[in-house]
Amino acid sequence: MKFDVVVIGSGPAGSVTARFAAEGGAKVLMIERRSEIGTPILCGEGISKKVEEFGVLEGTRWIASSMDGANIYSPDGTCVTMDAEHAGNETGHVIYRDIFDQELARSAACAGAEIWMDARAIGLIKKDGKIVGVQIEQYGEQIEVECDVVVGADGVESKVGRWAGIDTTLDPCDLETCAQYTLTGVDVHEGYCDFYLGHEIAPGGYIWVFPKGKDVANVGMGILASLSSPGQVKELLDEFISGHPEIAKGQPVRFLTGAVPVAKPLESLAADNVVLIGDAARQVDPITGGGLMASIEAGKACGETIAEAVKSKDFSEQFLGSYIESVELLYKKLKRNYVVKEIMLDMDDKTFNMLAHSLKDYKFEELSTLSLVSALVKKHPSLLVRLKPLLKVAKM
Repeated sequence: MKFDVVVIGSGPAGSVTARFAAEGGAKVLMIERRSEIGTPILCGEGISKKVEEFGVLEGTRWIASSMDGANIYSPDGTCVTMDAEHAGNETGHVIYRDIFDQELARSAACAGAEIWMDARAIGLIKKDGKIVGVQIEQYGEQIEVECDVVVGADGVESKVGRWAGIDTTLDPCDLETCAQYTLTGVDVHEGYCDFYLGHEIAPGGYIWVFPKGKDVANVGMGILASLSSPGQVKELLDEFISGHPEIAKGQPVRFLTGAVPVAKPLESLAADNVVLIGDAARQVDPITGGGLMASIEAGKACGETIAEAVKSKDFSEQFLGSYIESVELLYKKLKRNYVVKEIMLDMDDKTFNMLAHSLKDYKFEELSTLSLVSALVKKHPSLLVRLKPLLKVAKM
């Protein structure tokens, strides 16, 4: 059995890569180890409205609700409100992630990609040291599939990367553990996502409340693995919910846990005949842990590069990895946000409160790192030393 490309994983990164590789003329197989695409849901389910600009989704049934902006709360409760345009890649639409993923997979199938369910990659096939395919287990049967390109879209714990000799090691300080309830019967700010900051309530992370309708919301938390112990994320989330009567009165209809990378994106994300995408390539915003927009943008570039590789018969590490040149601005932003994440980790809750007090009346239509730092320092000159690293970030 022979394909040009085998994509391992049917999440947004895998499906978008498969679609654009297939549209470019490649014969594509995408495999999914589960029996249903999009489940279990491992996501806060927020995404920027900019997703519509990529033209990868049809209709609106994947949208649960649309946001006007975000409320960001400091540890002392000070609220900073931002419109959706400036509130980050997790604010815009709150989605039904299962439908979202299935729609992306459908678009890949419409482009010509073949999809196998209950199909798990168990190893790479090598011949004379060269990767020539994937060994797959499906319904208890082992199948060998030959291909020229293997795409690792298999998430934060990517086995494909390790099999290919790509260093995907994650330090605990670059990994967040997460927990989330979907609650019904709650009172939420319709039209606004809420974010709560503070090392005491969410060590190295934050809490989110994403409305999914009139009385339904995702309420979740992410905290750094290096600052937490097993099970602590659920304990802290339960404690937060119990302290907020408007959501504590709700009843859970879903609970999930998971982990997301908050690391620098991989610079070396390919080997001969293998390329990584999405969480496997650490293409996640280090500040928020959100990766949907990055997966779609990078997936399109990766799929188009693979199509060109098939045409030119060049499956080298250099050629396959060159897709990051098409998403240079994305990589620049992810690297910049990693520096910001590290700066924020050094800030105590008192500093977060000072920042919020300074920004609560800020005109965010003028938002830029330089203007932001200037506004903060103008109100609180004592912040200059702590915020000086942001001035360097602004020039990145």
